[in-house]
Amino acid sequence: MSEPLSTAATSIAVAAGKEITATASKGIGQTVSDIWYVVFGAKWDEERQKKQIEVANNVDKFKEEITNKSTKILDENRIEPDVEVIGSTLESAKFRINKDEIRDMFSNLIVSAMDSSKANDIHPSFSEMIKMLSPLDAQNLYYLYHNRDETISSVRETDTTGGYTEHFKHIFLGNPKCQDNTLIEPSIDNLIRLKLVDVTYDAQKNDESLYEKHRGNSLILELKARRTQEIQSYKETLNYLNGGGIIQGASQEHQELVIENLKKLSQDTTIDIQKGIIRLTALGRNFCKICL
Repeated sequence: MSEPLSTAATSIAVAAGKEITATASKGIGQTVSDIWYVVFGAKWDEERQKKQIEVANNVDKFKEEITNKSTKILDENRIEPDVEVIGSTLESAKFRINKDEIRDMFSNLIVSAMDSSKANDIHPSFSEMIKMLSPLDAQNLYYLYHNRDETISSVRETDTTGGYTEHFKHIFLGNPKCQDNTLIEPSIDNLIRLKLVDVTYDAQKNDESLYEKHRGNSLILELKARRTQEIQSYKETLNYLNGGGIIQGASQEHQELVIENLKKLSQDTTIDIQKGIIRLTALGRNFCKICL
């Protein structure tokens, strides 16, 4: 009879820990090996049995990534990693290593703890931060860190009285893999919440041309076209009523209220971007250096 999935998965996790021990000379180290066994060597809950094969495969990928990356550490920089960093990282990674981007950050954090040129930049919160990131968050950090596109914008519609409506916020166009602002905006909010980035609209980049792509973004162009059409429709209806037209079934008082409302709605507005800057914080720069 074949062994239960839970037993098989546990065996694979234990085997992964043993294999790490066998490859300690290549850079993984005894500390990682020991804590790996503690974290991944325990018996799995019955509720997760159907996921054990997938989990085991991801654990194996995780171990392989750590092994491969650790071989690139210069011999003179190779150190025994901090037990607290390794333990908290493996514990945090336990249920997040199914996502490639997240698993990559966890493995980078572990390997950085074995590298004296990076270990001092590791903050104890990094493993918890990775847990709170989505793959899109990781992408946005990656492109902000490597491409240095620090432009960000919001789209504001201003009326003749100076009042305004903000239609879109945190438009970050630096991620070529995602331009959907319904996804980008909450991602940027999360990075701000974690203190990895700062966003301000009280300052802007000196080079005005850097914001041209924001003015040409489909969000603002489509909004302008839609509002132009709506205002034109309001004006036509207002002209009709002012010219003696009536609203079928409406009282005189109601029609007058409609006319007053149409006067407000038909006023021309200005739609433009609010230029801003998005920057990595000091914590964010260290996080990217260590985990990306």
